[in-house]
Amino acid sequence: IAHSVRNLPVDEEFIALMKKNKAAYIATLTLDEAQFIYAEHPNWMDSAAFRAAVPEDVRATWLTPEYAAKIKGSPLTRLNRAALSQALKKVKTLQDAGILVGFGTDSGATPTRLPGWAEHRELQLLVEAGLSPMQAIQCATRNAAEVLSDLANRGTLEKGKRADFVVLDADPLADIRNTTKLFAIYHGGKRIEPAFAAEK
Repeated sequence: IAHSVRNLPVDEEFIALMKKNKAAYIATLTLDEAQFIYAEHPNWMDSAAFRAAVPEDVRATWLTPEYAAKIKGSPLTRLNRAALSQALKKVKTLQDAGILVGFGTDSGATPTRLPGWAEHRELQLLVEAGLSPMQAIQCATRNAAEVLSDLANRGTLEKGKRADFVVLDADPLADIRNTTKLFAIYHGGKRIEPAFAAEK
C-alpha cells in the first residue's frame, strides 16, 4: 500500500488483512508535506542538502510573501496538512503492529518533491511519526529491498551483496538529520562525491 491511508481507520481488521496478505506499507509522507511546507520557511531550507536539491531561483520564489500567501489561501493546504497528520499516526500504528514498512517519496513527480532532498526529509518525518532513527533507516534500506523482492542483493551491508551505501560524518542514530552529513557515497562499489559539503 503506497501513499498512506489518510481517510479511513487503521483498525485491527485492516492490520489482520495486511498480515494475511503479506502486504507492505509505504507512507510517502513527503508527498503531502511538500505541498505546503516551503511557504513556512523551515530552517532546513537553508541547509546545504536542501539547497543542493533545488534551483536557487525556485527556492527564492518559495521564500517570498506572495508564495506564502498563495499556499495559505489554498483550500488544498488544509487537506494536505490533515493528510500528513493522519499519515504520521498511521505509519507508527502499522510499524508497531509488525507490518513491513518500506520507503518512498514520490520525488520528481512534481517540482515540490525534490530528488536528493525528499529522501532525507522522509527519514526525518518517519522519526517525527515515532519510529526510532534505526527503524526509519531500515525502512529505507532493508525493508525497501524486501518490498522490492527482486532487489534481494541490496538493503543491508553483507558479504556478497551490492555495495550501495553512504558514509556519514555524524551518527544518524543520535540525530536522523545527520543523514545529510554525507562524507562519501558508494554506488555499485564505486565512490561518488556528494553534491554538497557536509555541514559541521
